[in-house]
Amino acid sequence: MRSAPAPLTALLFATACLAAPAVPRAQPAWNAGAGVSLIAVDNVFGTAPSPADGIVDGRGWLLWTPADMLQLGASGRLVRFLDNPDLNHAYLQASAEARRSTPGAATQWMAGLSVSQRANDDLYALYDYREGGAYLSAKRYLAPGFSAQLRADLSRRAYPDSPDEDARRTWLSARLQRSLPTRTSLGCSARAGWKSYATDQLEPAASWEISAQVAQSLSSRFALRAWWSRSRLYEYGDVAVQVAAFDNPLLDEFSAEGPRAGAALKVILPGNCLAELSAERAWSDYPGRPPQIYDPATGEFLLDDDDQIVLGAGERSDELSRVRLDLEQRLAALHGGATASFRVSVEWARRSSNDLYWQWSGWSVQAGAAFEY
Repeated sequence: MRSAPAPLTALLFATACLAAPAVPRAQPAWNAGAGVSLIAVDNVFGTAPSPADGIVDGRGWLLWTPADMLQLGASGRLVRFLDNPDLNHAYLQASAEARRSTPGAATQWMAGLSVSQRANDDLYALYDYREGGAYLSAKRYLAPGFSAQLRADLSRRAYPDSPDEDARRTWLSARLQRSLPTRTSLGCSARAGWKSYATDQLEPAASWEISAQVAQSLSSRFALRAWWSRSRLYEYGDVAVQVAAFDNPLLDEFSAEGPRAGAALKVILPGNCLAELSAERAWSDYPGRPPQIYDPATGEFLLDDDDQIVLGAGERSDELSRVRLDLEQRLAALHGGATASFRVSVEWARRSSNDLYWQWSGWSVQAGAAFEY
C-alpha cells in the first residue's frame, strides 16, 4: 500500500488534533434534507448551463454533529437531462469537519476531509472519477468586525478508465473581511492553485484569482452588493492535446482568463419572500486556443488528413452577459420542526465569441423546492 503524501498526512494529523476535546460536548444533533429543481432552457449552448432543454436536479444531504467541534456529513446528487440522457450523472460525497476554538478566542482553527465520486451515463463513463480532499483553515479576528482567514486545500482525483486525467490539485487562499458601523461589509480575497498530472501526457499547470466584494444595507428590507474578480484558470502546456480532448465534459473550460464584474439588489418582500435582481458581465480570453476550428457553414470541425483538429492563428475571446431574478420563500415551524423553501429563478444570458461555435443566447427558468429537518 502506498503511503499518503506528506502534506496530506499533516492535514490528517491536524484534523485529529482539532478533534481533541476543547469545548464542552454537545448533545448529538441531526440535520437532513432533500430538494429538487427543474430547469428549462431556451437556445442555450455549451456549459452554461447545458446543451439540453430540460434538466432535473435532485439533491439530498445528512449531517450529524456529535459535538460542537465535529461534524460528519454525506450528500448525494442526481442530475437527469430530459432531452439528452447521455449527459446524466450522479455524485456521492462524505465529509468530516473539525473545529477548535474557545469562547472569546481570537483565532479559530478548522480542518476537514472528504471523499467523493462521480458516475456518468454510458457515453461518458470513461470520465467517471473518484476524489479525496483535505483542508486546513485558520481565521483570526484582528479587531471587532475585522477578520483574516488563511486556508490550504489538497485534493487528488483519479479516473479509473482514463489514467491520463489523474491529477493532484493544491489551493492556497487568503481573505480579509471588514464590517463597518455604517452597515457596510467589505471583503477581498486572493488564491493560487497548482495542478499536476499522474502521467507525462499532460503538463503541470497553475492558476490564480483575486476578487473583491462590497455589500451595503440600505434599510431593514433592502441591501445592495457588488463584486469584481480577475482570474486565470488552469492551462495545459500542450494546446493541441487540450483542444483535441474537448469532448470530455469534466475538463477545465479551455483555460480561460479575464475579469468579471456584477451587482445585485436584494429585497425582503411582504410575506418574508426574498427577491434578488442581479446582473453580471464577464470577459474571457483562451490563451493558445484559436477561434478557427469550426466551420458554421458546414457545421463541422476543421480536421486534417489524420482527423486531427486544425489549429489556426489567433486566440478565442468571449464576452458573457447575464441578468437574473431569484425569488425564494421560506416556511418554518412545519410539522415536527421541519422547514421548507421554494425558489424560482429566471435568467437571460448571451455569449459573444469570435469562435462562432460558442455563440449563443437565450432564457432559462428554474423552479425548485427543498425540505429540511
